[in-house]
Amino acid sequence: MSKIPGHSSHQNITEDTLINTASNITKTIREPLLILDSDLNYVNSNPAFLDVFSLNSTAEFIENWNSKSRDFVALRKAISNNLPTKALEDLPLKLSDSGDSSGNYLVNANYLELEKAQSGLILISFKRGIDSRTQEEKNEHVERFDDIFSQAPAMICLLTGPEHVFEMANDNYYRLIGHRDIIGKTVRQALPDIEGQGFYEMLDNVYQSGEASRGNEMLVTLQDPEQGSKQAYIDFVYQPIKNSQGSVTGIFVHALDVTEKVESRHKLEKSEQELQDLVDAVPAILWISKADGENYYLNKKWFEYTGQTLNDIKNLGWLDAVHPEDRSEVEQSFKTANAEKKEFQANFRLRNKNGDYRWVRDSGSLKFSSEGEYEGMVGTVIDIHEEKLKEQLVNEKEHRIRSIIEEATVATALYTGEEMRISMANDAMIQLWGKDHSVIGTTLHEALPELEGQPFHDLLQQVYSTGKMYWGKEDPASLMIDGKLQTNYFNYTYKALRNESGEIYGILNMAVDVTEMKKSKEKIKESEARFRLMADMMPEKIASTDAAGNFTYFNQGWLEYTGLSSDDLISKGWFDFIHPSDKEEFAEKWNTSHRTGEDFEMEFRFLNNKKKYNWHLSRAEAIADEKGQIQMWIFTATEIQKLKAEEKRKEDFLKMVSHELKTPVTSIKGYVQLLLSLLKRNEGVDNLGIPLQTSLERIDHQIVRLTRLISEMLDLSRIEKNKLELQKERFRLNNLVKETVQDIRYTNTQYKISIQEEVDFEVYGDKDRIGQVLINLVTNAIKYSPNSQEVDIRVYKSGEDQVSVSVKDHGIGISKKNQKKIFKRFYRVDGKNEETYSGFGIGLYLAKEIIKRHNGSIAVKSEKGEGSEFTFTLKIASENN
Repeated sequence: MSKIPGHSSHQNITEDTLINTASNITKTIREPLLILDSDLNYVNSNPAFLDVFSLNSTAEFIENWNSKSRDFVALRKAISNNLPTKALEDLPLKLSDSGDSSGNYLVNANYLELEKAQSGLILISFKRGIDSRTQEEKNEHVERFDDIFSQAPAMICLLTGPEHVFEMANDNYYRLIGHRDIIGKTVRQALPDIEGQGFYEMLDNVYQSGEASRGNEMLVTLQDPEQGSKQAYIDFVYQPIKNSQGSVTGIFVHALDVTEKVESRHKLEKSEQELQDLVDAVPAILWISKADGENYYLNKKWFEYTGQTLNDIKNLGWLDAVHPEDRSEVEQSFKTANAEKKEFQANFRLRNKNGDYRWVRDSGSLKFSSEGEYEGMVGTVIDIHEEKLKEQLVNEKEHRIRSIIEEATVATALYTGEEMRISMANDAMIQLWGKDHSVIGTTLHEALPELEGQPFHDLLQQVYSTGKMYWGKEDPASLMIDGKLQTNYFNYTYKALRNESGEIYGILNMAVDVTEMKKSKEKIKESEARFRLMADMMPEKIASTDAAGNFTYFNQGWLEYTGLSSDDLISKGWFDFIHPSDKEEFAEKWNTSHRTGEDFEMEFRFLNNKKKYNWHLSRAEAIADEKGQIQMWIFTATEIQKLKAEEKRKEDFLKMVSHELKTPVTSIKGYVQLLLSLLKRNEGVDNLGIPLQTSLERIDHQIVRLTRLISEMLDLSRIEKNKLELQKERFRLNNLVKETVQDIRYTNTQYKISIQEEVDFEVYGDKDRIGQVLINLVTNAIKYSPNSQEVDIRVYKSGEDQVSVSVKDHGIGISKKNQKKIFKRFYRVDGKNEETYSGFGIGLYLAKEIIKRHNGSIAVKSEKGEGSEFTFTLKIASENN
């Protein structure tokens, strides 16, 4: 419809609905009828309206209506003030008509809301006033309105009162409900079968609220007396009818049967779903794109495979599942194909829902409409992962072979066919042959005729026919180099090469000239023979193992000692010859050295060929290569049976001396105690200023310590058996240090012994035993410092719950080698001054054992010629001690 000035401005999808509905109504009514939209714009009118009001055309009316001239001003005002909320019923207005200059008219107007229309219709009818119209005309007016209801294409009925009594219904409505007798009955009486479907409640709400209600494609189930139960889909409007006071008096029902439309759509949806299910069942990913490249459809397989959602694939979001290294190329390829309207194909890696990437082939074909317009693409995505991997393996294999040949630092060549044609050879191989690049393309027989009579041609044919690799190790080969036939030694391989069908097509030859290594091995063998000869002549027992600790050699000394052959010793090792009491300690120490690479040293007993165990001092040292990797271990074993016997004699001598000293020392102690008791009885006697009592008490204290030292010497063997008794108590370590130093100063007045107390702690232990350790360390510091008279003692905290005491001198010092042995029993440092520094070598051994039994530690730091510092550490006494 063309737009007429004054017509409704609603030029949209609702305009056709308004016009068609208005046209259908005006065709059925003969009395003057004017139809406006909700904005009071002209929609339609019948001819009677134009005739009665002397209007030549609708355009003339629109002009008068919009200019608000003549008597239409009153009509416009009345409608604006009441509709759509309040209907006009027999409103008297004086309007100009064709018969008189003016006439009295009764105006009736109501608002008709239409389903699926943004604007309803205002129906305005005009009739002569009672004073000028006959009853016959009035009846005719009613009949014409009946015609509107009966001939309207929609289903229409009129309900009155709060019970919704049927007052009127057209034929279309009767056809819907099965031609029941409904006039004068309430909806609940006339249509009991719609109970529970929500219609009663909607009518009640419209009547009570005065607001219209709509229903779109609502399903209604009715019981037809002839057809039984039937269902229909309807669009409807429940429009309230109001009187002049604005009260709702009834409801106007306007409905359209949309069953056919809904069922057609359902069939279409079902058909689409069946097609969707069919497409989803296809064992491949299918996709459809639009002309702009945006994804229009992806079947179920895509979402199952990638784990993406519908939102994920928007705006080319499917590319997010493509491997980052492939995405840019795939995106550009797809956009180019779409822009140029060319078929699309790409191989790329696609991420599955587990996060793994697999190779796929994406192919898209062009799609055009029936008019030949480009609509996008239809494509498939197929998994080609296994195929791609095979392709990659082939490519990698070819590339690897070429790279090996061209870039290998070792001599490499490729021979093809049974005739062994040289297809490729790198510079190293050509140089090894003593030839130039002209040999490439010739057969091996032609390039190297000097190989005739040597085993290489036969070996190549054997590998070519069987496919088994051949390894040559230090094999000699005679080659013509610089015009001379030279023999060198080579490590080389002949490896068969196969094509995709598994057929052998060539042989890869790699070779290394090991002539120098061969000569070196010969020299090593000669050197090893000389070494073994020297080792066999040595009185020491010498053995060697490989890096794993397996014995590889025993010298003649071992063979004579055990009475076994070299092979027997190598197969057995020496563990079976170790004394049972020493095996556990040996295994622990050897495993530690083998694991860490540290030197091994231990004294233990070996069984000789006379079934007697003799003491040996065994040492082992690891031999490493330039990279620090252990290659072998060298073991030496020195028999110390006589040394052990000497130690036993020393021990026995000390026990004897201690026993002999015990009696006179005991007597001296008795006399000192007797003198002390006499002094106490004669406290008033003048001692001539001599501190006899103090001196005797110190003598008595020293005798107690000497007695204990003698007991320790007698009990030296029990110390080895961990039976040293301790009398523990809490005492202040600082006081013990000061008392001990004070006692030593009495006999060493020329020495300056300083004490540095950084902390003051109590410890829990045997006070006399700890004092014995202090005496030993301080007297040693004095003894071994002939050119220095200073000894420094320091008490300090060395840990969270530990206290340490260090004794430092400035004497002769101890070498690194002797520091590891200094705490061993009877050990004394050898040297030219051995007689000057006499002793039995048990003091530090006893000190170590005493501290060890207090769960402490003792250590030494020293440099030869710069003095030594001995430090012992104990735990600070806790509340539980």
